[in-house]
Amino acid sequence: MAALGLASLFTASTATADVQPNIVGGSEATGNTSWMASLQYDAPAYGIAAHHTCGAALLFRSWVVTNAHCVTDVPGDTQHIPTSAKTFSVRVGSKDRTTGGETAKVVRVVVHPGWQWAAGAPENPVDDVAMLQLDHAVNMQPIQLAGHAAKPGDRVTLYGWGADQPDGGDPLPLKLQQLSTKVLAPVKCADAQQSVGEICTSNPHGTDGPGGGDSGGPAVSFAHGVPQLVGTCSRGAAQYPGEAPTVYTSSPEFREWLYGTARGGGASAA
Repeated sequence: MAALGLASLFTASTATADVQPNIVGGSEATGNTSWMASLQYDAPAYGIAAHHTCGAALLFRSWVVTNAHCVTDVPGDTQHIPTSAKTFSVRVGSKDRTTGGETAKVVRVVVHPGWQWAAGAPENPVDDVAMLQLDHAVNMQPIQLAGHAAKPGDRVTLYGWGADQPDGGDPLPLKLQQLSTKVLAPVKCADAQQSVGEICTSNPHGTDGPGGGDSGGPAVSFAHGVPQLVGTCSRGAAQYPGEAPTVYTSSPEFREWLYGTARGGGASAA
């Protein structure tokens, strides 16, 4: 697929008016996923309540990490509900995005100060990452942040809810899905304008993977059985889920900012 402008890539893969996560070719998630979160919003003026929009990961008991594009508006976009009309909340620790686990309201959104929609390519960092502060510390086990960035050949597991059909359409599964895959060399995500601070994840068999909306959902590695966060879903360069590899923000490369934000030093509150 020919490379597109990054704004077009984000628009194609992260339309915020629809339920976001899509994992095609995955399976129902197993094991302890207490750290998995569904980012949802209410928009009373539009008659919308508890609308799932992105995945997220519980990094600290009062903070989840997701992608900046999940909580910001595409420049010039008038088709979707503006962020200013939304009140965000999360459901944490349940494999069902509609029930169970624990819910909390988002009281602060901190977008990385380097985030920009019209960026990409190695020389232009995207910084597609955001931290969301919760109104209380949830009683769930956060995920560990991996000690170093994932490298090509590493095995990772992707998590998300949403359309699991090749065309990305309805009906949407309620149960959390997972897909085992691996990290590829950056050149494999050249069409998606991979930049510094990002990793490229494979689409197994050329058909399976996240699509127009696994946004914010985690890529997880396992060290001696312990889950570790290596990335959150940013974008792809294909029209349909699983057609091409996917770019994930490399969470370990933002360690200082993530910890600094949770300590109260984050900049650029949305």
